[in-house]
Amino acid sequence: MKNIITAEHLNSQLHDKNLVIFDAGMVRPGLLGEYQPSAMITHAQRFDFKKQLADVSNPLPNMMCTSEQFARQMRLAGVNNDSLVVVYEDQGLFSAARAWWMFKAMGFDNVKVLSGGLEKWLAAGYPTQNEYSQSQQHGDFISHPRSNYFINAEQVLAAIDDRNSVLFDARSLQRFNGEQAEPRAGMRSGHIPNSIAMPLTSVLANGELKTLAELKRMFARYVSRDSQLQFSCGSGVTACALALCADECGYNHLSVYDGSWSEWGARHELAIETGTELS
Repeated sequence: MKNIITAEHLNSQLHDKNLVIFDAGMVRPGLLGEYQPSAMITHAQRFDFKKQLADVSNPLPNMMCTSEQFARQMRLAGVNNDSLVVVYEDQGLFSAARAWWMFKAMGFDNVKVLSGGLEKWLAAGYPTQNEYSQSQQHGDFISHPRSNYFINAEQVLAAIDDRNSVLFDARSLQRFNGEQAEPRAGMRSGHIPNSIAMPLTSVLANGELKTLAELKRMFARYVSRDSQLQFSCGSGVTACALALCADECGYNHLSVYDGSWSEWGARHELAIETGTELS
């Protein structure tokens, strides 16, 4: 897969001067405390998309920061325009794809997600450290923002009745159907009208992406090659994992709804649906 790197391959690249590794893990929704992995991959730096790389002026969680803010932080992290960036998290695939998508949205394509995350790395016995690294030199990273990689509620609303546009929801089927309360206070239960449930768990097997053939079959059930694909979830994080899957499958018109259900579920003027997913 073009966007995925194995633990074995990453270990063989550890001494490459162009390599920059980021831990983009997060505490799962509904859990308390700070993100504290058991170890860090050698040379890994922290990628904090909840604070340092977020629009903290926005009351919604995890909203994408400005291109200037992103570029400044990447230069401080030693990222160059010709770097190879690898992002990972402590287990499986949940939040690392958010970092991957942020790089893509900023016009940077040489970024990969570590398959299986830290869990697979530790299982293989590869080197770790007890603290995050700090870059000793500034990089020359420049952002080249791409339009519509992140979209807002109004853009989602405008496409609801467009037959060529399909929105996939990465939340659990129970949350999608309105059968389970949202982990965030004040959220209605249900889903965006005409959206399709594709829970994150449905694209994974043992914490790693399913085969490309399996992913292609899943998307082909709902969309054609020229379809506009939108992705949503609880707060714009796991939606990026579905975008990763769609990119692997060769779809080109992809957008992540940054506010996701944290916004849509709280705005009572926006319609919602409950019940079984579309088929």
